[in-house]
Amino acid sequence: MDDTNEPLPRQRVRLTYEKGEAIKFIGHQDVSRLWERTLRRADLPLLYKQGFNPQPHIQFAAPLGLGLTGRAELLDVIFSPPVPLAELAQRIRAKLPPGARLHALQEVELKTAALQALTIGADYTILLFAEAGEIPDGLIQSRIEAFWAKSEEWRQRERGGEKYRYNLRPLVFVLRYDGYDAQAEEHRIFLRVQLRSGATGRPDEVVDSLGLDDFARTLRRDRIYFADRAEDAALMAAYPVITQAEVAQPDASPKRKPRKGRDRKPARAVEAAPGRKSFADKAADEFG
Repeated sequence: MDDTNEPLPRQRVRLTYEKGEAIKFIGHQDVSRLWERTLRRADLPLLYKQGFNPQPHIQFAAPLGLGLTGRAELLDVIFSPPVPLAELAQRIRAKLPPGARLHALQEVELKTAALQALTIGADYTILLFAEAGEIPDGLIQSRIEAFWAKSEEWRQRERGGEKYRYNLRPLVFVLRYDGYDAQAEEHRIFLRVQLRSGATGRPDEVVDSLGLDDFARTLRRDRIYFADRAEDAALMAAYPVITQAEVAQPDASPKRKPRKGRDRKPARAVEAAPGRKSFADKAADEFG
């Protein structure tokens, strides 16, 4: 029996990696290309999607914004045929650029739900770099207390070239000042937010809301919570599930402004040539 046309077995591997300081100023698209390039250079059997421009099956849990680092980011990759995990780890680490670090990998079921569909929350550390006394004592704590005193904190985002407003405040679950490290010369703020499709709290917008955006800083994502992990689901069960409709500004959908054209003079009636009927007269004769 000829089985040469049978598809090769597939393997879905989940990688846990770090996006460090050296690459924090590259965006998500560049991170995606970084991983695709690394896996190709490692000469690994990537499985490609069908289509005019085939792309490898690489799926990220949650994109990291420009200027953010991440300690435990996740991505899924499908290989065909399968490769032993120890060999995968060795070959990937040999090709990763500075600033990216592979922490762990594990094989998961091929039919596992998409990572982005499973995220429910995230923890961040906000680092504000300042010499002792540069930020007045009590200022950060007072700003945090002022944030908690609000029921609304309206922010503006852009999606698909259109701007919309949303309420950031309900998406923040924990925000606390963890003190000053004199040796590192940095203030530390802990932040926990919701991370769900259409309703996510962004750490950079929290910093801006606190009025601390002018200080040099690092925003580091320390942990992502997933709905299919019992420990994560139990911890996040202490907080409400906020929907996009709950935080979107009512009637905030952008409306197109009427175009401002040139002032035009009223159309002048066109008279028919002598002995000929106009279009209006012909229409009146036909339908009158």
